[in-house]
Amino acid sequence: MNRNKKNQFTRDYTKNDLILYLQGVKKLLGKSPVYRDLKRIPGPSAATIIRRFGSWSKALKTIGMRPHTLQLMKGEKTYVRQHWRNMTDKGIAKALGISFSVVRYYRMNFNLWKNRKGTSKTKYRNNAFKLYGQSCEVCGLKICEWHHIVPKSTDSNNWCILCPICHAVITRKYVVVQSREEIFTHLLPYMQKVYSHLKFNSDNDNVYTLRVFHQT
Repeated sequence: MNRNKKNQFTRDYTKNDLILYLQGVKKLLGKSPVYRDLKRIPGPSAATIIRRFGSWSKALKTIGMRPHTLQLMKGEKTYVRQHWRNMTDKGIAKALGISFSVVRYYRMNFNLWKNRKGTSKTKYRNNAFKLYGQSCEVCGLKICEWHHIVPKSTDSNNWCILCPICHAVITRKYVVVQSREEIFTHLLPYMQKVYSHLKFNSDNDNVYTLRVFHQT
């Protein structure tokens, strides 16, 4: 027996004592306990268990209990690493009986990317800007976005670079574009009409007409 700061006698619990205690608490509650449960059950405090094992989650995992945060257990981590390439997160989660968001969180934390071999969206986007420049191919505005002419295509012939306005015209289907050629035969004439009516007021109330179109 030891004395605490208040000069009260305290018991020095071994790890085995704590393991048996947690197993008994789980049997009593019918579920994995949270540390608050120990306030109403006689025995060692949650602080004692955390001090012995390093954290509450580690204590529960040591005795084969899943923490309430639904963290992955040791064997489940191995399962994810073995199947993340040929199974979806939802498929893995269903096999393990857990939430798919837990599987996704684990993959992201440990860099288990399905596209890690140079096929990431960021790499394709950078390639698109290298190929077609840093300005809109229709109006020349330098605030621009990467657009897929064919949805989710990895073929650079199905990409183009557009400003947010030109991009919105396509995505909202004011103009249908099915190839790079149609960017200039369909979208360009439409945007010329749109911008022909657009004017800007300067500080001295002079009126300027926007004329930024060019065709490369």
